[in-house]
Amino acid sequence: MPKIKSLKKKAIAFTISGILFTTPILGQAQLGDQILKKGMSHEDIKILQEHLVTLNYLKLDETTTYYGDQTADAVMKLQSSEGLNADGIYGSDTHKALKRLLKIEPIEYSRILKEGVSGDDVKALQKSLKFLGFLDIDEYTTYFGAETRQALMDFQKVHGIKVDGIAGAETIQTINDALAGNKRRNKTNSANRGSSSNLSLGQEIVSTAKKHMGTAYSYGSSSSTAFDCSGFTYYVYKQHGISIPRSSAEQATVGQQVSKGDLQIGDLVIFSNTYKSGPSHAGIYIGNGKFIHASSAGGGVMISDLSSGYYNNHFSYGRRLY
Repeated sequence: MPKIKSLKKKAIAFTISGILFTTPILGQAQLGDQILKKGMSHEDIKILQEHLVTLNYLKLDETTTYYGDQTADAVMKLQSSEGLNADGIYGSDTHKALKRLLKIEPIEYSRILKEGVSGDDVKALQKSLKFLGFLDIDEYTTYFGAETRQALMDFQKVHGIKVDGIAGAETIQTINDALAGNKRRNKTNSANRGSSSNLSLGQEIVSTAKKHMGTAYSYGSSSSTAFDCSGFTYYVYKQHGISIPRSSAEQATVGQQVSKGDLQIGDLVIFSNTYKSGPSHAGIYIGNGKFIHASSAGGGVMISDLSSGYYNNHFSYGRRLY
């Protein structure tokens, strides 16, 4: 069975040619969130070396946390092969080149990934977690097992998002940010706050939605000047790094289905059999039995009551996206 990478969580100090190099205490490595260069010591360097070995730019019996001559030479070879300035420094451009060579792409979010599910999106998740240094497996699979779940929890803890081992929209977006080389989040104690982090994000989503109160309804539109129902939800969630399909019918399939009684602030709400059969209208739950949506009948973005006759009769379910 594959095993999780065990990354050191204490300071590393050692002497090279009489010079003392010391790293700060590390929560866990994540390749790409800082520049690496000759003379440095850091857990990220070990991850970089593993990738360079995989690509045959580096030959080592054992990877280390020190950026020495061999690592610098290997990075220069990579840079030269990709038409970059061969300075031996692992920065943003080299990080992007390494991703290209390893065929690491942003994960497209279409459903919640959790232990027990299978699919190509699970394989993409594993590739991303391994690239970032959280998962050590010999071969990728399409099955979400215990190893992938633990690696995902390690990633979530480092980034201050809900630690549940489930890849929802927020976790996928955070992984994609990490792949892009964005620095990790530092939310104090957020990894232990349970659903409170979800509630905070939900409130932010609702706040963004309310900024567009009164914006005109226009079929097929999803800009800040006009929306149709699914264009409005698509636009609002996108402002918070949550990517969902454009149509209400497709939006009705993403995330985790929740009943009316279990709705939380920020959940997507789906209505069916309005102007056509099947899922045909969408909005965002704002709490207290109300939701905000772009209404053709109302002429724009407005707040309505889920218990009102029309919406109560056509309500299908909610979808939790994060």
